[in-house]
Amino acid sequence: MKDDEILYLVEQMSDEEYLYHEEVKCYTNEGSPSDLAYERVHHFRDANMLPILNTLLDKVKQAEQKQHLYFMIGTIGVNSGDVRAGMLLLEKLEQETKPSLLESILEEIAKQRCIPDTERIVKYIDDSRSSVREAAIQALRACRDEIAEDALIRLITTSNNSFDIMSANFVLATIGTERAVPYLTPLLDHSRGDVRHSALVALSNLGDKSHLPIFVNGLEGRSGNVKEYALVAIERHGDEVAIEPVIKRLQILLKRKRQIQTDEVIIALRFLYRYQHSSQAIPKLFHWIIQTKKELLFDEEWQWLEDHFTFY
Repeated sequence: MKDDEILYLVEQMSDEEYLYHEEVKCYTNEGSPSDLAYERVHHFRDANMLPILNTLLDKVKQAEQKQHLYFMIGTIGVNSGDVRAGMLLLEKLEQETKPSLLESILEEIAKQRCIPDTERIVKYIDDSRSSVREAAIQALRACRDEIAEDALIRLITTSNNSFDIMSANFVLATIGTERAVPYLTPLLDHSRGDVRHSALVALSNLGDKSHLPIFVNGLEGRSGNVKEYALVAIERHGDEVAIEPVIKRLQILLKRKRQIQTDEVIIALRFLYRYQHSSQAIPKLFHWIIQTKKELLFDEEWQWLEDHFTFY
């Protein structure tokens, strides 16, 4: 693809025209020049385009144009797996200063399969601009090494920004190892529910059966998200020790009609079903639910019971 063809495509990507679609009775950008241009770029995979895109980045002046070119580079890296795309993004990360462009580059880095030079990204998790910090934290998803894990551990143990800590916890859940567990555990007592929830997600992914007391304790938390993910962790790592706490949580959930459906009931049912022959309390509980709580169950929950307990 030639320079002028790429630049024309960049121009089209900026044309966010909204069209009225009679069948859905509303305006959308579906079928607009921007939509069609992005659809074409989503298929880019030829790494031979990288030098051309690099040259164009030095020529164009508008930040929006550069953002579209960075999107092209990132897409080529994702589709081809060529590490040169990631290296080019890192190179440009060193050159740009505008927050919007730093964010664009970091967002594309986050999509890559592997980034070999973590140090260039780590420094941005301490940036004074929150949007840049967030993009840098997410970019560490592509850096599965000790440098990235150490940087995230440092952040969750020193930062006073709950949003940064939450984001770092979710990334640790993806790239972390058992080394992070001792640093995540204290966050279960954090004042913010979203931090406790994200820490529990990471512990569920990185921990094991030995952390079951932590997960059971999470069922007593104040945050609904914490309680739900405590059940997820118990289903993943739990054993007979968790039967009674899970029964108690399920009974609380079914005390009254819930306004919002979550996965908690089905997760609890699946866990208890696994141990139905280990405790007489479990068949009794299922019978109680089927006989007296049908009106409190959502359709999916009742369907699960019908599929597994048709003998009642």
